[in-house]
Amino acid sequence: MKKLFVSFTLVLVFIQPALAGQPEFDSYFTSGSLRVDLYHTGYEDTEYFSIDEIIKEPHWGGNHNALVDTMNLGEYIFRVFDLKTNSLIFSRGYCSIFGEWITTDEAIKGTVGTFHESLIMPFPKRAVQIRIDRRDRENIFANTFDFVVDPDDYHITTESRYGYFRTRTLIKNGPTSSKVDIVILGDGYCVDEMHKFRKDAKKLINELFSVEPFKSRRGDFNVRLIESVSAQSGVDDPRERDYRNNLLGLSFNIFNIDRYMISTANKVIRDIASKVPYDQVILLANEGKYGGGGIFNLYSAAISDNEYSKYVFVHEFGHAFGGLADEYYSSEVAYNDMYPRGVEPWEPNITALLKKDNIKWGSFIGANVPIPTPDDSTYTGITGCFEGAGYSAEGLFRSSRDCIMFSKSIKKGFCPACREALARMIDFRTKQ
Repeated sequence: MKKLFVSFTLVLVFIQPALAGQPEFDSYFTSGSLRVDLYHTGYEDTEYFSIDEIIKEPHWGGNHNALVDTMNLGEYIFRVFDLKTNSLIFSRGYCSIFGEWITTDEAIKGTVGTFHESLIMPFPKRAVQIRIDRRDRENIFANTFDFVVDPDDYHITTESRYGYFRTRTLIKNGPTSSKVDIVILGDGYCVDEMHKFRKDAKKLINELFSVEPFKSRRGDFNVRLIESVSAQSGVDDPRERDYRNNLLGLSFNIFNIDRYMISTANKVIRDIASKVPYDQVILLANEGKYGGGGIFNLYSAAISDNEYSKYVFVHEFGHAFGGLADEYYSSEVAYNDMYPRGVEPWEPNITALLKKDNIKWGSFIGANVPIPTPDDSTYTGITGCFEGAGYSAEGLFRSSRDCIMFSKSIKKGFCPACREALARMIDFRTKQ
């Protein structure tokens, strides 16, 4: 294994106020992307980062005119400062598997967990300071880790991995810098099942673009797939003691929830995805069992052959792309106190209703709709504030009685709050 030497600093960086305009891409960045692979370790209120590897990749799929994140989404945010001028030149909000881990029973009892994750940004022209902040229980960002990267450091890896996998384009609408670029990776598909992977991916991506706002905004997306080959069909199902040699490491029963299917093999996923420019990763499991998962600005994971496959594909993409919260409250989850009482969630589609005159989706609520809104058939199809959301029957509210983020159906589509949030994200990723 290569050793990587990175300089650490205690230099204090003063965060700039909201910029009048975005940084000029060509002033600070060149072609390709910088990927920082991290180990994220800890339990409950204790966490540590350590650097695994820093990599220069050939592509960066982002919008050159939206370098600084203005969305205010995610449990974490990483900010990048030009070391010479102390200017904020890039930022992205995101969530992580570790962020979910620390709310589980094991983490609260003191069991230490370690998860791999990556920070990805356009490749800088000169040295940068990268700062990772995490929201506290009041949703205020506080610094957790700082380090400096010099792009001329010869320890930065440039090797190509998994170069033998074939890539295909399903939808192409224009340059990567002005489109949302999706890449779909298959897991549990053997070499003689690539035809099935292509068919499954086309079927499910077409379902995504049958739902608003994606239906109207299809022209803002490019979609590619990478034919990632596994040695065995299917993915791990630990409760059945069924373990498969699947390349991307997707597994059911994450955090002891049988239907929760994600992967902790981040490094493999990123190495494969780097073959193409991308904003969003979708992992597609060659599976008939119900399950899936989606983590904001990490990836979404769905199954191919279940009666609810189309719903899972769209629902989990809502989490990963738009930072949407689950609106249901009756299903089993692994989390404890995910949303502290008296704190407004950062997710755009649920609210603690702390300020009735300043509801996130207030512009969609009619003047005669009561707040809170009674959860009865009288208000079906009406935008309001219905109690029960975010895994809690009380204290959290959603905008509609039903939504893709609430029940296992896509027929009624996304609720108004979700549609607006997804449209805003599309705008951020594409507007020039």
